[in-house]
Amino acid sequence: MADGKWIKDLTVDIPIDEAARKVFSVRLEVVRDCLPLAAHFPHDDVEHVHQLRVGTRRANASLNIFSLCLPHKRLRAQKKLLRRLRRAAGDARDWDVFLIALQTWSEKRAAIEKPGLNFLRGYAFSRRESAQAGLHEVGGIKLEISELLESVRPPQGDDSAMLFGNLALSTLTGLIGDLQEAIAADTGDYEHLHQIRIVGKRLRYAMEIFADCFAPPFREEMYPAIEDMQDILGSANDSHVARQRLTELRDQVKSTRPQDWPVLRPGIERWLQSHRQKLLSERRRFRKWCVRWKETALPLDDLLCSPAPASESA
Repeated sequence: MADGKWIKDLTVDIPIDEAARKVFSVRLEVVRDCLPLAAHFPHDDVEHVHQLRVGTRRANASLNIFSLCLPHKRLRAQKKLLRRLRRAAGDARDWDVFLIALQTWSEKRAAIEKPGLNFLRGYAFSRRESAQAGLHEVGGIKLEISELLESVRPPQGDDSAMLFGNLALSTLTGLIGDLQEAIAADTGDYEHLHQIRIVGKRLRYAMEIFADCFAPPFREEMYPAIEDMQDILGSANDSHVARQRLTELRDQVKSTRPQDWPVLRPGIERWLQSHRQKLLSERRRFRKWCVRWKETALPLDDLLCSPAPASESA
């Protein structure tokens, strides 16, 4: 099953509505194929849920990029549907990540920590099963891909003569500028890191759509750098989410089951402390990445491919 990451043959000189149909088709087919697997067979492979969430993000990014080619009502309805699927998949995926990390952490821990870690495992498993109920509920949703493709139209007004290469340059220039501004505004707390991660996602998914419009360094150097940033900030986000959940659960146990807290405390507290340290570590990695990014970000005007000669494009 294709993941819809790279979309071939989207050259600078094709009409935007033609590109939109191709991108929508590829991206939404991934969501369509992943949805029943995530809803009904999640335990066969945890990647089913992960691919569904990523697929909905990529599909939503394509809607944002080609919004000028869709009627507003159709665009709004499709985004609402994808948001519902993404939230269902996101809740389940977050607990998958929690359980995977817990399993890895538990393997070589001291015996005194085992009661707390076993308690966390049971709690997380229960929450994961509850999240699956939400996924199962949306599993029968139909995406109506053909109807969306039929509603695609050429851009109107000032954008009517715009080709795909123009859209690539304007979109990516804006997103790279947004990333630079977010980095410059970073004050060091998690919320700023989270905002940078969101901007980075938008840039990454757009780069995947426009890759064939640019020379090889765009895909071979700039895109891997953005991937590295997303890995760093994704790891930081996983630890932030885990830390929040562990803190809430710790406070709840201390309040409602004080007689059990002395036994559960070592496992919960030490894993909580590890996530605090992980956040600091990822913050340091991100600072180093920012230095490298300044050397990697290349002028897009210099990388944009020229239109093919008429004899070749005919």
